[in-house]
Amino acid sequence: MPRGGARPGAGRKPKKPAADRPAKVDKDGLKKDSAWPFGQEKPAEPVAPTPAADLSALTPLDYLLEVMRDGSEDKARRMQAASLAAPYVHAKKGESGKKDERNEAAKKVASRFAPSAPPKLVAAGGRKV
Repeated sequence: MPRGGARPGAGRKPKKPAADRPAKVDKDGLKKDSAWPFGQEKPAEPVAPTPAADLSALTPLDYLLEVMRDGSEDKARRMQAASLAAPYVHAKKGESGKKDERNEAAKKVASRFAPSAPPKLVAAGGRKV
């Protein structure tokens, strides 16, 4: 009875080629993931095309914030812009480490128990010694 050796179906499975994997974003720029609750439906076409504004001075973050704040935009597109811009606008609470938090707490406590200033020495008659 042989032991060991290669077994059928054993080992790491080969990756699917990129053409077979589903795209994460469709041609409209919306996520196709079923777990993503926003942007599943295609945005409605605008009624009348508006003249294109000059966007050369905008940074990508400014553009995302502009889309997020635009009330005439589709809600799904506004939510997606907000979720993409959030990490750049609001830092996570956990950005500082445990040691930094511990040092800040120690500084607050130490300031309450700091030694007081020594008394000023003044000679009789108001003259300094």
